[in-house]
Amino acid sequence: MRARAYQVEMFEESLQRNIIVAMDTGSGKTQVAILRIQEELGRSPKLIWFVAPTVQLAEQQFKVIEKQIPGVQSRFICGADNVQAWKYKSGVWDAVLTNVRIVVSTYQILFDAAVSHAFVPLESINLLIIDEEQGRPVPHILGLTASPLMRSNIADIETLEQTLDAICRTPSRHRDELMAQVNRPEMKDYIYGDLPEPQDVSSPTSNLARLKQALQQMDIAADPHIIRLREANTERSREALKKAIMSRDTQSQKQMKALFARAREMTSNLGPWATEYYINRVVTEFLKSGSSSASLVNNLWDEEKPYLSTTLQGIKAESPPSLPDNLSRKVQGLLKILASHKDNPVGIVFVTERATASVLSHILSVHPSLESRYSVESMVGTSKVPGGKHSFLDLTQKEDAESLQKFREGKANLLVATSVLEEGIDVPVCNLVICFDKPSNLKSFIQRRGRARMTESELWILFENEHDQSLEEWKRLEQEMKRKYEDDMREIAELEEMEDSEVGDYPILKDKTTGAQITIHDAKQHLEHFCSTLSTRKFVSWAPFYIIHDLEGNPIDARKPGLRTATVNLPVSLSPSLRRAQSLRPWPSEAFACKDAAFQAYKQLYEAGLVNQNMLPLRETPAVEDVETREGLTIVDVQYNPWPDVAKAWESSTKLFSRRVTISSDDGTHWAQLDLSLPVPVPLVRDHALHAERRSSWAISMRRAPERELVKDDRDHTHALLNMAYGHRWEVENKQYPIRLFSPEQEITTDHMATQEFDRNSLTSSPQSYLIRDTEGANHPYFYLDWLPKKPSVSLVRKTFKGFEEAAEDVPYVVAQAFPKKAGQFRTIPDSVIQPVLSGKPYPRVILESQVKVDRVPTVFAHVGLMIPALTAVLGDYLVARDLLESALQTTGITDLDLVVTAITASGARRSTDYERIEFLGDSILKFCTTINCSAQCFLSASKDKIVSNNRLCKAAKDFGLGRYIINNAYTTDKWRPVYVEDYLERISNPPSAEEQKKEPKFRMMATKTLADVVEALIGTSHISGGISKALACISLFLPEAKWQSIEHGRQVLYDQAPDNELLPINMQRLEELIGYTFTKKSLLVEAMTHPSYNVQETRASLDRLEFLGDAILDYLVVEALFSLRDPLTGQLLENSKLHLLRTALVNADILGFLVMEWSIEEDRIDAEVILPDPSSNPYLPPSRWTSTSSTPPPEINLTSSTTKFPLWSFMRHSSHDMGEHTVSTTHRHSALREEILHGLWRGGKYPWSALTRLQAQKFYSDVFESLVGAVWVDSGDLEECRGLLERIGILGVMRRLIGEGVEYIVQEKTEGEEGGKEYECAVVFRETGEEVARVGGGRTREEARVRGAEGAVGVLKGIRERKEEEKRRVLLEGVGKEVEVDA
Repeated sequence: MRARAYQVEMFEESLQRNIIVAMDTGSGKTQVAILRIQEELGRSPKLIWFVAPTVQLAEQQFKVIEKQIPGVQSRFICGADNVQAWKYKSGVWDAVLTNVRIVVSTYQILFDAAVSHAFVPLESINLLIIDEEQGRPVPHILGLTASPLMRSNIADIETLEQTLDAICRTPSRHRDELMAQVNRPEMKDYIYGDLPEPQDVSSPTSNLARLKQALQQMDIAADPHIIRLREANTERSREALKKAIMSRDTQSQKQMKALFARAREMTSNLGPWATEYYINRVVTEFLKSGSSSASLVNNLWDEEKPYLSTTLQGIKAESPPSLPDNLSRKVQGLLKILASHKDNPVGIVFVTERATASVLSHILSVHPSLESRYSVESMVGTSKVPGGKHSFLDLTQKEDAESLQKFREGKANLLVATSVLEEGIDVPVCNLVICFDKPSNLKSFIQRRGRARMTESELWILFENEHDQSLEEWKRLEQEMKRKYEDDMREIAELEEMEDSEVGDYPILKDKTTGAQITIHDAKQHLEHFCSTLSTRKFVSWAPFYIIHDLEGNPIDARKPGLRTATVNLPVSLSPSLRRAQSLRPWPSEAFACKDAAFQAYKQLYEAGLVNQNMLPLRETPAVEDVETREGLTIVDVQYNPWPDVAKAWESSTKLFSRRVTISSDDGTHWAQLDLSLPVPVPLVRDHALHAERRSSWAISMRRAPERELVKDDRDHTHALLNMAYGHRWEVENKQYPIRLFSPEQEITTDHMATQEFDRNSLTSSPQSYLIRDTEGANHPYFYLDWLPKKPSVSLVRKTFKGFEEAAEDVPYVVAQAFPKKAGQFRTIPDSVIQPVLSGKPYPRVILESQVKVDRVPTVFAHVGLMIPALTAVLGDYLVARDLLESALQTTGITDLDLVVTAITASGARRSTDYERIEFLGDSILKFCTTINCSAQCFLSASKDKIVSNNRLCKAAKDFGLGRYIINNAYTTDKWRPVYVEDYLERISNPPSAEEQKKEPKFRMMATKTLADVVEALIGTSHISGGISKALACISLFLPEAKWQSIEHGRQVLYDQAPDNELLPINMQRLEELIGYTFTKKSLLVEAMTHPSYNVQETRASLDRLEFLGDAILDYLVVEALFSLRDPLTGQLLENSKLHLLRTALVNADILGFLVMEWSIEEDRIDAEVILPDPSSNPYLPPSRWTSTSSTPPPEINLTSSTTKFPLWSFMRHSSHDMGEHTVSTTHRHSALREEILHGLWRGGKYPWSALTRLQAQKFYSDVFESLVGAVWVDSGDLEECRGLLERIGILGVMRRLIGEGVEYIVQEKTEGEEGGKEYECAVVFRETGEEVARVGGGRTREEARVRGAEGAVGVLKGIRERKEEEKRRVLLEGVGKEVEVDA
């Protein structure tokens, strides 16, 4: 809910002069006061004082102000603070008002403080707001009332205006909107004089008769007051004694006389039953209180209580029948009205006396005709002054606040109330209001009528007979109101009919391409639709509002004749140049003036490109063309293969390019150096780790020295290397492999394989390791393990050769282990491939010694041969990346080929690296650059989302031809065979036939997300190579249609748009101290702290654009910091999955909302504690009760100091009542959850997701911090200043702890909204099987239930994993010392 146009109108009027706002009950007068207070806080450091006629209304208004304006100290002062005693100590008022900006009190407290005693100088008050106004002003005046009249005399308005030096104003420019908010009830009268009269109404009831007798028999000589006067025996007391005895004027006598008078009146007003009930209840409750200092008798001296008790006991009051009967005709009429109401009733019954309210509410609550439809409560209003008069005769011991709350919550639907409920107290709208006692004046009538604001509501007034003069007067007033309303409607209809005839020559907005058009008649609806598409932000109404004025631009009364124009105001999220439009011509009526202004506004939006050719909202910048909806897969070119080009170079080139490659095992036992040569420049490949089956790994490194350029020769060991590794599995052809490997220190030929006789001593003593081969088994290579003098038992051999049983027994055998099949893998071979051998067989394999031959070339070269497929894949990746870099990416200035390889390699390719980490960085950089450019061009979220969407990036990648460079084919050595130079050349010289070509794939299917991810990864690569400037160059290469400007240019545009001369409101000056940054342009801080709901006319901008910008900056700074951090346990850069989890844990609305509530500035607060000299007595005796012994010492007053915290969010300006309600409930939750969340963030071992979810912080909390980040960057141009904000609020500290201390964190996305009154349960199941993992209840919202369910499932799955790990460890321990074989 935002401030409505008529409320803004009254606010603007109040800035020009002292005014009295006269608006119907329920139309939102308090919102006008809130707007004015917010404005005044920024203008002046002086006090703002809000006064109301009753304590209840003052307290209600204070709560509203606290919710709406939390960023300053407000104080509610009432009699309960013992404010009367403050005069006994100098300086109390000054101390209590230290740092206080807003005071709320009743009239009397302000009068005593500022007028009677001048403790608060009137000149220290800058604004006085009077609710139901009266008084004598010196400050600026803002009065709020539903009716400025006390009686039915119109001259009273002039008297009031003169008294307050103010003029009475009601909305005139927006009467239609005001009337839309206020429903007038149908006024009805009920004549009850014809109903049957109750029995024995002329005779006193039994209780009343005994009450009269008890009053007459009271012994005046025994009265405590008379006794005290006699004991004083002074001249003054003797005179008072004489007077008291003659007049029987004592407190006890007064109470008894009042009881008798009220009881007698009860008979005529409510009936004999009510009288009996009333007397019995008064006597019973008084006697029950005994001699205690109960609140209902706290105005009596202790000596008077026993005296009165004795008198009341003599009445011997009896209870009436439990069901009310013998009721007055007036009550009978009320019962008939209530029983006949057809709708679901929500009503108020107004009475004059407090006791009447109490008794009548009891009658209605127990009467059989009503008990099934009505739940009844009463409210009468009480004083909060300690020791103040609160007669036991009123029967008001129940708290009004409890009754009122039940009525507000719908637990009660009928409230019996005195006039206290007429004056502004917030109650639900009603459909039934009954004046059981007639209104005392016109003001009372208007205020009571304002309570019936539901559609088709009724206002009843009870009259005894048709000849009641007041009946005719009320009817006349109601008819006059109806006639005036009908005249206004008739005049409006005539004006619109006349204007319809003048519209013919009004221009039409028409698109030349499509023919779509807008006319003056439909522009207003289209404009409202456009505004509704601007944002889905909560607490904001995006509807345009209109201001009506005369031809000179002055305000004009809509009810007066004359020409007028209109100005339409659009939401503050739009550019200032598009935010307002004025009607083209003057019109006699308000309606057509608004239609004209709406047309002009829509025309501006169309010309600015925010409305498309079909006259519909575009929602994105016109510079970005539409793209098709993204599918899951798309067609791209087959992956570019660089090896045919290398083969052609082998044929044509006379040069050879070489780099030295070192290959070594992880344990350092095997090591070799080779020259790797190509006929093209050899790319410098970064170090790689290649993995084998038995958890062993090999390191491949290439010297960073410049590559050598040699004359082509025939030195090539590649064929022999392939034979050593693969020759036993398939024939290695004697052809040239595209990669040439040559060992400068070892001659390697196929003749060196299996050429030496087996000599176990040589094998065991040699510093080098050599493979042994089974000559009867295709020279299958093995590792030598041991020698046996004879054939072992079959039970000792894990895998025997064919014919083992028949083989010779007493000949030597060699124990061997097979050479691996899977080696040269970029990723570790998973455990599922390796099967532990559980048998006790010690020998993997045995071979007859006579069949064993030994290689002359060390084993390491066989490993090198096994790694040739991996070397080929790595070099191919680099050649692909180099082709991309030297062609399409040449203009980006990227220099690091390693990064390009990473950027184009998908995780599915099974390489040692992939783009996921760098894409994580690039995504943030693209968002950062796009956001700044969109902000500078005044196109916000929709434009940015369009540019950075996977749809657009996928299309950009395809248009760029990037698909052929993306490496996503999974690397595997299964069924691998070498492709030789001759094979490539043959295919080039003899291409396949047309039929064969049809069978060959020309395209491949690729995930659209992969294409988008590679674009972002290349952007990240550009940033690493040369910062934001190179990243922008890369972005513009892929998205050339957008108008990309440098970050510095975008920032300068935003900085120049901010006004230089806007002053910082006084209530925001402490904000710079809190955030630790002083703004050059204060307007940026004001903008950052202005919520879009704050729609005051002169508001320049809201936080939308800065929040949009700050969100991207915050994400960029966090991502950049995470990207460079290393895991403290492994020393490695954080892996991609952790990066995403950490970013989500650090940049989400939950934690930002919590930190915004924590980041606060303190301010001193002083309270006055009053200690009365004798709590059981009343220290403030009226003059009639003075005696010589009645003097009392002054009260003791202690001033206590404390501090009040103002968190960052409290400085945000808004005009939403709902936001105020949310801040109060969220503050309560924050207080309850604070320690749990702080423990999780700073001390515990688990991230507090569940507690943060239960906090339910709405998005505006995080928005205000993000907008602040954006404002600081625009003002300073320095990301380091923004990084300082992140440090001071705690984000970077939390990040360091999450990583450094190994805090566990799970992530659960959150949707906004509260779901009170329910409890949610979450079940977590496996998607494939439907098996339930965990079921957890107790969630107060759906999201909290999901988080609890996720945490429970994590615990269950961890337990399962730990049990499996334990079982695996047990199995492995059983097989210690036994061979581990590879599953073939």
